Amino acid sequence: MAADPSATHGSELAMRRMRELADSAIASGRPLSWYETLYENAAAGAATVPWDYCEPTPILVDWLTGRYPSWRNSGSKAIVVGCGYGYDAEFVASLGFATTAFDISATAIQMARRRHERSDVDYQEADLLALPSSWLQGFDLVVESTTLQCLPPDLRDQATAAVASLCAPEGTVLVIARRPSPTDPPGPPWLLAETEVRQVASDGVELVRLDTMNMNGGRRWVAEFRRPPA
Repeated sequence: MAADPSATHGSELAMRRMRELADSAIASGRPLSWYETLYENAAAGAATVPWDYCEPTPILVDWLTGRYPSWRNSGSKAIVVGCGYGYDAEFVASLGFATTAFDISATAIQMARRRHERSDVDYQEADLLALPSSWLQGFDLVVESTTLQCLPPDLRDQATAAVASLCAPEGTVLVIARRPSPTDPPGPPWLLAETEVRQVASDGVELVRLDTMNMNGGRRWVAEFRRPPA
């Protein structure tokens, strides 16, 4: 899926094209198909992926290195939701996590593997709304950076539950999402209200803290969840 289509990195034309693809996919009854179309077009040089920063999300970098340095080289298992071209996943793996990263777009996964040819990350094509059963409660760290906000609102309950379902006992879920403002254009992205961020606390997963931080000129929700011991 995606990092943050609400950021200003992409041109207005790229953002407009992204919204056209999303509207068309929703109208056709295949609301998630636009991701593959966008990545296919980008691979062919006919489009720009607005969230392609070619670097990991700064908030994720600060969160992991500043608050959880003890996780370095721990061998713990991590999964990155909607990994796109894989920069967040590569950073997580660099800290010693055995890292899986997935995206619904086959082309995004192919490009992630191509960009990180010597990577230890296990890149997989998968749908957040139809996860492999072997992944359930299988990861010590679950990273969800601005993927939930890219899904149409009527899929949000199912998607937040799916994110929580990946978290192992005593594991942690990190959710990063742009905080809405009155001047935001129509979606995508369909930005998350605070109550919607809190919805990730499901399936036994509990909210630990919810903060806001600045990134790319806007405010971001930064939420930490944890599943108690079995």
